[in-house]
Amino acid sequence: MVVGVCPAQEEEVPKTEQLKDSVREWIETMREIQTEEDSWERDRVLLEDQRDALESEISELTERVEAAKVEKEGADKESLDEIKKRDAYLKSRDVLADEVRKLEQGVVARLSSFPKPLAEDPRVKELMAQVKSDASLTGEKAEGGLTKRLNNVLNLLTEAEKWQQTVHLKDELHRTEDGKEFNMKVVYFGLGSAYAVNETGDFALVGKPGAAGWEYESRPELADSILQMVKVLNGDADAQFIQLPINLQ
Repeated sequence: MVVGVCPAQEEEVPKTEQLKDSVREWIETMREIQTEEDSWERDRVLLEDQRDALESEISELTERVEAAKVEKEGADKESLDEIKKRDAYLKSRDVLADEVRKLEQGVVARLSSFPKPLAEDPRVKELMAQVKSDASLTGEKAEGGLTKRLNNVLNLLTEAEKWQQTVHLKDELHRTEDGKEFNMKVVYFGLGSAYAVNETGDFALVGKPGAAGWEYESRPELADSILQMVKVLNGDADAQFIQLPINLQ
């Protein structure tokens, strides 16, 4: 008996295998696609998280930058105000230094008008020396110690004003033109004039301040009047009007 094989059955086997292989390939492909999709999803989530973190950091940094700008602007304004204050102070100090220097030079130029008793007063003598020293300062030293220097000038002027407001009776030695020396009573009327007479009333002088100091002129004809004035000041005679020449030029 001969058994025959149908050709259709012989072709069916390969087609089934091919189908299986196709299915397997499709499944594998889908698996790979799913794997890629899962990986992409993870990456997407990770990137979104990083983006959110970066946006938060950028926002924080932006706030810090703005705050720094505000602080810098405030600091710049404060610095500008301080610079203006410093410049104003320096300008005021320069003006004060100039005025103090003018006062010192003006006072020094008039020290010759101080009568000898005033100039030899210990306090006045010290102030005069200090003002002279201050007036000679130069460079940076001339810009310093302004408060103390101004006080020295004012204190010296105060002492001069005290003298100016009072009549002073002093004992002094004066010489005649021929060199004789007399102990004389000298009456100072402030800083403007002085009258001197010896004890015997035969030698008299009239003094006034000059460029080189006090200058005295012999005026023997005034001796009696000056001697009478001295007696009144000493309390040895009653108050009375006494006429004496005065030159305030």
